Amino acid sequence: MSKGMLAPSRPQLYRCAIIHRLIKSGCYPNANRLAADLGVHHRTIMRDLEYMRDSLSAPLEYCPRRRGYYYTEKNYSIDLLSLTEGELISLFLGHNLLRKCRGTPYEKHIASAFAKICALLQDTISLDFGFADYVDFDLEPLRGEEEAVAANFAAISTAIRRRKSIKITHYAIARDDWRERLVDPYCLRYYQGGWYLIGFCHLRKDFRFFALNRISEVAPTGRDFQRDKNFDIEQFMRDSFHLYKGDEAREIKVWFSPRQARWIREKQWHPTQQLAEQPDGSVILTMTTSGLAQVKSWILGFGSEAKALAPPSLAKEIATELDKARQNYR
Repeated sequence: MSKGMLAPSRPQLYRCAIIHRLIKSGCYPNANRLAADLGVHHRTIMRDLEYMRDSLSAPLEYCPRRRGYYYTEKNYSIDLLSLTEGELISLFLGHNLLRKCRGTPYEKHIASAFAKICALLQDTISLDFGFADYVDFDLEPLRGEEEAVAANFAAISTAIRRRKSIKITHYAIARDDWRERLVDPYCLRYYQGGWYLIGFCHLRKDFRFFALNRISEVAPTGRDFQRDKNFDIEQFMRDSFHLYKGDEAREIKVWFSPRQARWIREKQWHPTQQLAEQPDGSVILTMTTSGLAQVKSWILGFGSEAKALAPPSLAKEIATELDKARQNYR
């Protein structure tokens, strides 16, 4: 690029990439056609062609007979964006990962961004993507109807950005009822196939999780709210268990058998967890969290290979639940 010349904007580079591909395809595009296809003024295209000649050394010529542009050097190529093989593979895998997170207004922007990146890549990319048939991301499908979740996501994200309270009609699955709530929205979080709103609930006078697929309506209130400066989202998550939060965080201790301990050691079940190895190969997991009802269900899922040690109330609840379960098999 010559001294004093301004660097091109990203939209101009994108247009240049499209122009380049059309010329390489041998269709002899002209300025009028390019302006119509790209939705810009004729003068903009002329500036793009000038930039390609002067800054990208494009061997551009106009063919009066074909009424369009062509390259005088057939092997000319523009390397607008150069990625390593590892970066291309990461881009490919990232695209597959994002495709599984559908149902938000950002889905179309993600698709657009990938299209623009691909347009800026060099003409030919020789990579063996055969391995991709064996690489996958085991994400749960998005919970809820995609259009409804997307509409809720859009309305809530707008309210978060503008710091406006909203009224939501939310289904509480534990109580099996719908209820209208006034909420100050703080953030949106994705967890195991579902999007959740974290916000201050004026009904409960506390911060709560709300699953977007269980919200039937989001209504603006026009009411401004001030974010609580003392609210720490990471601390809030530490005090919850699998997005369930109770009234008070308690110290939980769970014993796992030597066999089950092999899997327990491999994963972080909670940010506060600590593992104490036992002489027989078993482990005792200690964590501080609330949402004991969800902790109880989690422990029960391990069957006889787990035992709640603390608090005593949790151990008693699990024993009662197991007695009830035995009745189902008599």
